[in-house]
Amino acid sequence: MPLCSSTQLGSGVSCPPPHRARARVFYGYWVVLVSALGSACGIGPVVVYTFGIFVKPLATEFHTSRGSIALAISLIDLMVLISAPVAGRLVDRHGARTIIVGSHLAVIGCLVAIYFLPPPLWHFYVLFALIGLLGVATTPVTYSRVVANWFDRRRGTALGFATAGVGLGTFVVMPIAQTLIERSGWRVAYLGIAGFCLCVAVPAVWLFLRGNPREMGLAADDIAPSAAPAIAEEATGITVWQALRTRNFWLLAGIFFVVAACVTGTNSHIAPLLTDSGVSGSSAAFAASLFGVAIVVGRIANGYLVDRFFGPYVMAAVFAGAAIAVAILWSGLGVHLAAPAALLLGLAAGAEGDLMPYLVSRYFGMRSMAEIYGCMFGAFTLGNATGRYLIAVGFDAWGSYKTPLGIVMVALVVAVLVCFALGSYPRQQKNALVPMNV
Repeated sequence: MPLCSSTQLGSGVSCPPPHRARARVFYGYWVVLVSALGSACGIGPVVVYTFGIFVKPLATEFHTSRGSIALAISLIDLMVLISAPVAGRLVDRHGARTIIVGSHLAVIGCLVAIYFLPPPLWHFYVLFALIGLLGVATTPVTYSRVVANWFDRRRGTALGFATAGVGLGTFVVMPIAQTLIERSGWRVAYLGIAGFCLCVAVPAVWLFLRGNPREMGLAADDIAPSAAPAIAEEATGITVWQALRTRNFWLLAGIFFVVAACVTGTNSHIAPLLTDSGVSGSSAAFAASLFGVAIVVGRIANGYLVDRFFGPYVMAAVFAGAAIAVAILWSGLGVHLAAPAALLLGLAAGAEGDLMPYLVSRYFGMRSMAEIYGCMFGAFTLGNATGRYLIAVGFDAWGSYKTPLGIVMVALVVAVLVCFALGSYPRQQKNALVPMNV
């Protein structure tokens, strides 16, 4: 319903207040829900995070070591490092929905192919490499771009809820896969995961995802289109090549690489670290499970905070908590404080889903947000792979986790300090509404 004109107001005509005219549910919230469902079926929850329960049956099937099986995850990391910027560029220029659905279908196809997989082991490596290469658009790289189009003032909160789907997907898919492995074997388990993704992600994204509010006659944050800022034909912000020449790009990439290496690396070894210290296996598993719960809480909470406080300060506080967690484990107090340590690590582990895309959109604008975010996501992924490996090598070299954790603690402190070197957000990139096809 249109607002009252000055003539109507002067004549004493009763006009409804503006909020009644827009009492419906803003479609951006449906976009957040769809993005959460799609993220729950991304390669992280359905392949990477569930991989641990497949290692033993796969090693038995292929008559090889667990290390050889685990190499498949490293191949996914490598392919994501290569393909994330490309996926971001495609989304920036051609829209998200078709690319995301195609990526989900490619992952589903690879999971179905695993069901029919014959020896030798290199066939398994090829399929996992394809999952990383073709499935990168099922990650926050693409979904974050869409959500950022729909929200500006509440962008952090929206990103937090959307990417919390990664944690929820892990929570749902893990028991499904374990049950199918126990009842029907690992091949059927991968087939079941593929069916889950086909029934949940594909229809939700294809039917309900909309890349830009202007397609529906809306504007970001549910502002009336007539009251929204004028939208330039060319999106506000800078290109990826311009971003690569800025100091803030490399500071952010360095921070997220270090944090990924330290947080993911520590968490991947937290169970053996605790059992080495005398903690029971069940208690160690419980502490490790809290990491996943904290990722969900952390993504939502971090997103809420960056909408209200300066992003780098929020990032510094979250990463300082991770440094405290590592200090607890390094000091030996993890025997008594394992749960708080796991929670603090989990709060920082979700940074690539909310803090990273939020800061990319604020510092570099929306013009090439997905492509720039893809580069950052690649640095984060490389950190994941590096940290897991180097901490294991450190344990082998020194016979304990004491020295590796000491190095991790120092690295996290440095990352926290570097957060304060980031400057203020460029003014010209705020409140930018960006055209985007679907």
